[in-house]
Amino acid sequence: MSTRHSFLSTTGLLRTPSSGSTMSHMSNVTHLQAPPRGTKPGKRPLFLHRNTPPDPPKPKTKTSFAPVKRLTTRAGIVPLGPTFLVAMAMLFSLFFIASISFAFIGAEDEPEFRDLLNDIARNDPGIVLIGDNVDVDVDEPAITVRWSIIGCGSQFIMPGSEGSHGSNDCGIPSKALEVWVDSELATTFNPDHFPVISSTGKRLSVQNLFQFDSDHVLDVHEARLYPFDTYRLTSTIRVVDLETNLSVPLIRAPTLTQTSSFLIKSNDVASFTNVSKDDMQAPSRDLELEVRRPGEARAFALLLFGVSWMMAHATIAYLVLAWKVDTTERILQYLAFVAVTLLVIPQLRNAMPDAPGFDGVLIDSIGFFPQMLMTGFSLIMVLAAIARRELLAMEKEAPEPEAPKKGPQETISSGLRRMRGSSSSVDFGNIRASFSRNFAPPSPIAE
Repeated sequence: MSTRHSFLSTTGLLRTPSSGSTMSHMSNVTHLQAPPRGTKPGKRPLFLHRNTPPDPPKPKTKTSFAPVKRLTTRAGIVPLGPTFLVAMAMLFSLFFIASISFAFIGAEDEPEFRDLLNDIARNDPGIVLIGDNVDVDVDEPAITVRWSIIGCGSQFIMPGSEGSHGSNDCGIPSKALEVWVDSELATTFNPDHFPVISSTGKRLSVQNLFQFDSDHVLDVHEARLYPFDTYRLTSTIRVVDLETNLSVPLIRAPTLTQTSSFLIKSNDVASFTNVSKDDMQAPSRDLELEVRRPGEARAFALLLFGVSWMMAHATIAYLVLAWKVDTTERILQYLAFVAVTLLVIPQLRNAMPDAPGFDGVLIDSIGFFPQMLMTGFSLIMVLAAIARRELLAMEKEAPEPEAPKKGPQETISSGLRRMRGSSSSVDFGNIRASFSRNFAPPSPIAE
């Protein structure tokens, strides 16, 4: 059979492929073919050339270092780690504690009455009473003032007793004195009772020998307005020289201006008192005290008042939640919170600075008593919610009543069954009509 060649092949422009090149091309195509469809991974593919073994798998090489974890950023900023944040919080707490501890440095100020005593010794020497302490008892109500008898000026000081209250010009008086407070004898002072230190020759200042207490009744018209309560006191003091039995002018009677719970404003003025029936006047000193709460105490009391009300309101919220939830466990959690609130509110009331007793002051009338009533009501209603929930659960778990079982029926004979099955009809209308015709009563007209 002759092979027909085209014009391009005869001229050499198109070369006819030889048999050798055709076989090599087919072998290349065979090696490039993909494995047949459905071949599972890991199995040896089916090649045309079965004698060619597959390439051995490459062994996995273990790296000697862990992979590096990349840092996550937020808006281009690397966030701080939890360890760093905890360390910063601890350092801030220590810094805060150290900062407020500096308040104790310099707390011991200069003697409060030193400048006043120095001025008295230079300009108007004489006997002075210093109110070293003022104790206010709002439950009594009463106020107790601790007085110190001081002499200012060289002619009024016992030798060797200088330096009282930080003043080198004032000390223990050199005269025996009597102190009368509100026309009552308060104390008797005798300088001979003070001991002398043998090594220095100075008098030992025994406080009980030149100090005394005076009790006064307070004006309590504003006591109900705690913590905005204010107390007032007026008193008169007179000093008598035991040698001459004459009253000695009392130069000043100042008191402390601040205690731990109160601010004290004192004002003393010179006065005269009648000491005999002959209207003999003796010099005295009138004292006026005004006692009120400091601003810090008022702020703390109001903050505790507000916290107590917020906790009482929270019990109402938990009461509403207790009636909304379906699980008893959650209701028990709400019950625990309400019970704790009922115990915490009295402690908050007692934590108020120098608070009066539960005597019906204004802050109790609008605070403590309504708070306890509200919290107690919430506790009772939460308990009612628990009881309601338990009763509903018991009703759901109660078994339904079973239907009564029918007993075995007795067998009926075939003849009785046919009699029950047969139907008979009786015309009771015809029977009643014939009965009425035969037994009709006689009419009265016929008679």
